Amino acid sequence: MTDITRREFGTTVLGSVAVAASAPVARLRGSRSAERAPDQGRAYRYVHLDVFTDRRMAGNQLLVYTDPTGLDTEAMQALTRESNYSENTFVFAAEQPATDYRVRIFTRTAETPFAGHPTIGTAFALAHTGAVKPGTARTTFQLGVGPTPLDLEWKDGKLAFAWMTQQKPTFGKTIADRAALAAALGLEPQFVDPAAPAQEVYSGSTFFIVPLATRKAVDGAVLDRAKVDALFAAAGIQRRGIYVFSTERGSDNATAYSRMLPAGGIEDPATGSAVGPAGSFMAKHRLVPADRAGSIVVLQGVLARRPSLLHVRVEFAGGDVSGVKVGGTSVVVGEGTMAV
Repeated sequence: MTDITRREFGTTVLGSVAVAASAPVARLRGSRSAERAPDQGRAYRYVHLDVFTDRRMAGNQLLVYTDPTGLDTEAMQALTRESNYSENTFVFAAEQPATDYRVRIFTRTAETPFAGHPTIGTAFALAHTGAVKPGTARTTFQLGVGPTPLDLEWKDGKLAFAWMTQQKPTFGKTIADRAALAAALGLEPQFVDPAAPAQEVYSGSTFFIVPLATRKAVDGAVLDRAKVDALFAAAGIQRRGIYVFSTERGSDNATAYSRMLPAGGIEDPATGSAVGPAGSFMAKHRLVPADRAGSIVVLQGVLARRPSLLHVRVEFAGGDVSGVKVGGTSVVVGEGTMAV
């Protein structure tokens, strides 16, 4: 399957300079642009959001810099590292036809071509500053992975929900050895769902999707990195992030309960780039009823104490998965500046 990894993308763009046209950028700024703080260099304004939630202190955290004109790649990387959030975004004037904004996404260590919660959260930040006007039905971001449309839903003049169209899902290699997979996840074999083999799936980023039998198994899964690497090597699979889920129902009425298994460090509470592949996997293997494929709701982040709701719409053509959208809401936590 064709895919560019985040590391490859970061290597490609490191050292490049972010260039933005000065006139069009004025519409990104909202009420105030970058300021110069005394003895602190130039200060760049950001919007702080929690994404895939309607409650502050839940969901996935994000800083969006709405006027980063003048920042180069090294500076954007440094600002992201300073925040210690999983990602920050930097919004520039569009450079490609049929797009509205160029959005660069940085993790703590590198620029990445695509990520889910930063894409959704950036739409809410631009609506908050007034750059995206109330009632706008669609905007298109120029991401590293390519043009990414977002369908916008408004209520009382405020952005209420955003749907991003991810890349067409493709399905890669599988691992059918439930015992070996369970051992790599610290589980007993009966907790790996036999309904479908675990599989790598792409819809902008590639993840290894593992169905588990119960929510308790999802919470109990722990990566054994050596066993996972050996399992992937034997199957001819590159090292991937592992996204586990169970369709066991709970009192929350979510379609699925999930985790992005941490390989060390902080667990990601809402992984929009992985839930697209996971929803596509559920629909393809009929782990959700056909009439629910367009209204999948995934609960993630419970164990991380930042519960998040991620919505998935899977489309079919001729009986095959042909497209996927991932949606959610966001809440503004605050605004501020960072100086470089």
